[in-house]
This record gives sequence, structure tokens and C-alpha cells, in this order.
Amino acid sequence: MTAGDVGYRLEGVEGEVLPSLTPTVPHQSVAHLLVRSLRSTARRAGLGAHGAVLMRLGPGRLLVPDLVVARVDRLAAFAEAADTALVGEITRPGADPAGTPNRIEHYAAAGIPWFLLTQPESAEHKAVSLRLFHLSGGRYLEHTSASPGQILVAKEPFPFRIRTTDLVVF
Repeated sequence: MTAGDVGYRLEGVEGEVLPSLTPTVPHQSVAHLLVRSLRSTARRAGLGAHGAVLMRLGPGRLLVPDLVVARVDRLAAFAEAADTALVGEITRPGADPAGTPNRIEHYAAAGIPWFLLTQPESAEHKAVSLRLFHLSGGRYLEHTSASPGQILVAKEPFPFRIRTTDLVVF
């Protein structure tokens, strides 16, 4: 394998094994900073903030979101959708957020009430935007957002603030 080779991680949906691209170093760095920014406020709400953990969305549906905020035992092998307050994904720079509708649809079908989308603005990961969605009528509707340089402020699913500039300091 060379440095230019792309790796995959495997997920399962309805008996099918689905490969997804292995996150890059910048992607993982943003994910780590995102989890870190939510950890203490999630804990105050009785939740844990976790990055890249296996989540069971229902029978035959296992995905690995970039972010999971849930009530989960600290030694659990996976998180359950029913115990999850917020799930999040980080897009690849320049990617259309509609490019991963299946993942978002799976989260909505599992009844996860909140979805956080983090979008790097460029391949250099010098700026990100955040969009928080709430589940309504079986689909996610945008609740609030923060452009690069702004702060995302939310009262639900638990009170938190995320400075977009804090997600690019790696």
C-alpha cells in the first residue's frame, strides 16, 4: 500500500456490507475537536460525546457516524439509536451535503432527533461551517447554523456553543 492509497471502513445496512472511505487526518482532527467541544456540556445533560463509534440504527443497520451524543455505557461495544440525542457527520471539503442522503435518511428513520453537519470550506481545512437539524415529520429541517468565524449556539438537545474557529486549530 502506498501513501496515495485510500482505505475503507465497513458498515452494514440490511445485510449489505457497505464500504465508506476511511477518514483523512484533517477529517479526524475536526471530529476530535468537535467531540471535545461537546463533551462537558453533553455530560452535564447525562450524555456522552463520542467520535466514530459503531451505532445500531435498527435490525441490520450498523453505521459509524463521525459524532454520537448518547446515553451509552462507557464500556459498550456500540451505541443504540434509541439512546442517541444527536448524531453528526463531517463532509469532505467541497462535497455537496446532499451527497450522503442515505446516511442522513438512515438516522432520520431511526428517530435520532438531532443531526449536526460539519462542512470544511476547503481542502486546507482553514474554515468550517456548522448546520444543526431537528427531526420533524420523518426528515431533518435546519434549526440553526454558523458560518466560518461564527458560533453555533443551541439550547437543544442540550445547551451548547461551538466556535467554528475552534474546529480548525490542529
